[in-house]
Amino acid sequence: MFRVDNSYMLDTVRNHPGVFSAVAVVDADSAALTATVGQLRSQGVRGFRITARNDKPWTEWEGMQRLWDAASGRRMAVCPLIDPAAFPWVAALCEKHPHTTVVIDHLGRIGATGAIQDADIRSLCGLARFPRVHVKVSAFYALGRKTAPYTDLVPMIRQIFETYGPRRLMWGSDSPYQVQPPHDYASSVDLVRQHLPFTSREDREWLLTKTAERVFFSS
Repeated sequence: MFRVDNSYMLDTVRNHPGVFSAVAVVDADSAALTATVGQLRSQGVRGFRITARNDKPWTEWEGMQRLWDAASGRRMAVCPLIDPAAFPWVAALCEKHPHTTVVIDHLGRIGATGAIQDADIRSLCGLARFPRVHVKVSAFYALGRKTAPYTDLVPMIRQIFETYGPRRLMWGSDSPYQVQPPHDYASSVDLVRQHLPFTSREDREWLLTKTAERVFFSS
């Protein structure tokens, strides 16, 4: 585990200027959190991966509150890797930090158990009332039937698309997991390119590239 050691990723960003933008992991409880966030931004970081913690919800976690505030002040995103049970935590912090950009990873892992619950979809769509919340349409290998061409996910994606619109959705590679056999990137990209008939060509451009560019590569 690299934990909060982002050095390999930062070296990659530095060695390939203009090519990569980074999402880092930080210790939200660190006394130096604000300084660390500022330093990482200067090194090409544009977001922070955050996860649930067993001992307390985010609304009771002072460090998480500070991280959302620090990210907002530097035009950086928080990227929750969570299950649907944590959607209310996102809502609570969006209420307190309305200017913080949020990118929810992997469709909020709806369907990770194999069952796609309508209540979970409604809960994720409910977060669209916060205009800075985005959703990453990704990790198809881990959701629903978990089998290419992943078309069982299309009804869920359609509901989320109709709620958020293409400019708040982005595809993600989820490297390296998406390419572990029998899965591959071609099938993941093809779901967006070939199996979402409710999208236009421009919509798919936003899903595959433009939304991520706007969120993670803008200065």
